[in-house]
Amino acid sequence: MGTVQNGTVQLEHKAALSPIVGLTENLPKRDLEAITIQAIRAHRRLRDAAEAKYEEWRKAPPVPVGDTVGPARLAYVAAMIDMHAQQTVVSTLLDVLGHIPLVPAD
Repeated sequence: MGTVQNGTVQLEHKAALSPIVGLTENLPKRDLEAITIQAIRAHRRLRDAAEAKYEEWRKAPPVPVGDTVGPARLAYVAAMIDMHAQQTVVSTLLDVLGHIPLVPAD
């Protein structure tokens, strides 16, 4: 499978979330594919939310120079963190599954 470094499993030189690998590696392919499809759909929703937050930030009035970048930018950064965290989940599941399943548009 791979080696563990700093809490992640290295699969083919890619970082993977070892708890997800452990939870899913012995699932039947059908079940693993269903979970992977759910994760891909969640990633799409998070991507769309991050894009919306980006547009809100772009349209927000400028924030005076100070101790904060403002609520619109913070909301965008938080949305991007959520999206990238979910991308790591998706990548790990795809590595365990071994292929990219067909996921129709919502």
